[in-house]
Amino acid sequence: MKKYLYLFVCVLFCCLSACSPYNDSKQLEIIDSGTYYRIYHEVLTQVRYEIYNREGEVVLSDKTSRPLRINMINDDIIEIRIGAGSGVILRQYYSVSKNVFSQVFQNVFSNSDELIAYITIPKRKTMESRIVVVQNIFDKSLFYKEFQLELSNVIGSPITKAEFSKDGTSLQVTYLSGEDQTQVSTTLDLTLSNSSIPRETDEE
Repeated sequence: MKKYLYLFVCVLFCCLSACSPYNDSKQLEIIDSGTYYRIYHEVLTQVRYEIYNREGEVVLSDKTSRPLRINMINDDIIEIRIGAGSGVILRQYYSVSKNVFSQVFQNVFSNSDELIAYITIPKRKTMESRIVVVQNIFDKSLFYKEFQLELSNVIGSPITKAEFSKDGTSLQVTYLSGEDQTQVSTTLDLTLSNSSIPRETDEE
């Protein structure tokens, strides 16, 4: 009788272990990892990814069959990039020190520490009304500024080169301008005294 009871307990333990999401994750093949993230191969083209806080706890766990890339843009901030088709890339950021996620961004062309630069379209406007926005990744109330550039209407990004200054007070941008796609370089002023109020856009 004791033999059968022991066998039953062993089978029950194995079943409970197999049902544990934590163990499922551990048994999957790790295809990429870092201090604060892991990407697991699940089935076919689907992957599971997990983001961890400083204590090693999971703060985000999700699955996708879209192209996925996760990397650290500095010692504190994780960038999650997911392809959405037609050249569109969705990006979200996680600050380990603040334990906070950003909104999801599109058309990002540069970032530096907590500043991010991207192209967006004001609501009820056209492609010709696109604006360049530079803002704080996690809190636009800390910094937000818009720039109206004469961007060419091209497939993909009209921004060919962009680089933040080391002190974060300016952004050097080279872009295609007008119908003839003339290459233009300019320096965008990012001083806090000239920050502006966010307006509604089609991309939140």
